[in-house]
Amino acid sequence: MRNILFALLLISQVPLLAQTKVMTYNIRNSNAMDGVNRWNLRRESLVGLVRKVDPDILGTQEVLIDQLKYLKKSLNDYESFGVGRNDGKHKGEHSALFFKKDKYELVTGSNFWLSETPQVPGSKSWDAAITRICSWVELKDKSTGNVFFVFNTHFDHKGVQARRNSAALIRRTIDSLAGDHPVIAIGDFNLVPSDPGYATMTDKKDFRVQLNDSYMDGALPYTDCGFEVSNKKCSRIDYIFSSPQYSKNSYTVHTDNNGTYYPSDHLTISVVLTLGNEKK
Repeated sequence: MRNILFALLLISQVPLLAQTKVMTYNIRNSNAMDGVNRWNLRRESLVGLVRKVDPDILGTQEVLIDQLKYLKKSLNDYESFGVGRNDGKHKGEHSALFFKKDKYELVTGSNFWLSETPQVPGSKSWDAAITRICSWVELKDKSTGNVFFVFNTHFDHKGVQARRNSAALIRRTIDSLAGDHPVIAIGDFNLVPSDPGYATMTDKKDFRVQLNDSYMDGALPYTDCGFEVSNKKCSRIDYIFSSPQYSKNSYTVHTDNNGTYYPSDHLTISVVLTLGNEKK
């Protein structure tokens, strides 16, 4: 009996390790004139891929309201968060976050615009071509009590200055909100690793909360390929960044397709992150 009690005591001293599978997916907006790849012809395969990956947290981009309704209905074991970038309600594309209801509790969340007036819905600045948004949530792990933050965004596709300044804005916002809690930042950043905005996202000197790229050597070095499986002109513009409290266990680029086309013009990536006992 004494040995059993001692073993239980040892187990109780082991830090709780929380593992989180994170996924980011630009699903391609439903207004696009995509012919055989239009939304209603590929939405089932796209949701099927999400269910196959089975992420705990999913960040989506380019989501219009009809797509959001479909995702919410199809992924009914997830709670969603986010607003339309045009008006702060449901007009325009959403960078909607989804998280498993049975695993996480929403503590709080909000949205801000990637501009010089981040609290003004629909605003844009610098050399941005169109309005861009970041949606974020503070979540509590129901099993461990760990609290952490997730930021999901979609950077401008043309403005180099806009991407760099958007990255700095997100980093400053993280610094102001997260405290000592872990952070995950995900999305379509529309930049390759040589872009100045990438250097800002991974800057180790000018921001308090550090972020690491979850990419692992040996993994496929691209995410943006268009719909056609045969396309070889691909680049890596979708990312999952995480703060140093996390260790990365895997990084996967999902290339599921029907033999000719992918479910979206972006490949989705997933990362398994492990967090020690960071309960606050």
